[in-house]
Amino acid sequence: MTTASVPGELPGTRMSDEAYGALRASAALWAGTSVLITNRHGQILVQHVDYRDTCLLPGGAIDKGESPADSAARELMEEVGVSAPVDRCLAVDWVSPDSVSVPAAMRFPGEIPHVFDGGTWDDAQVGEIRLPPSEITAIDFVEPA
Repeated sequence: MTTASVPGELPGTRMSDEAYGALRASAALWAGTSVLITNRHGQILVQHVDYRDTCLLPGGAIDKGESPADSAARELMEEVGVSAPVDRCLAVDWVSPDSVSVPAAMRFPGEIPHVFDGGTWDDAQVGEIRLPPSEITAIDFVEPA
């Protein structure tokens, strides 16, 4: 996500649930992208981020005027330092603002997430990963749950 939660604050800094919810609620509808990357063992790449306690797939908010595929490719470059074609959408979903899995402090007007196929990466591709100085603190490959 390239937008700071508070004017003058750098992106990637820790946010409270309230600040995170307010950022998302500032849009009429939040649209985002994620990239599903697996390794040769079928494990999924997840990122540890400095602004949430949960792990996430690489991805983030779609910027104004940007296509979901372009957003996914941009986020992949920003978050793992890898330029790769991202053009096959696996899923588009709707997350209701009153979803039971969303804490009350993080309520937003609704979300449309797009999940793209990042492919299966071999050891050489995984070795090319370069994390940015902030936002992404680590990556792991985990078993699909």
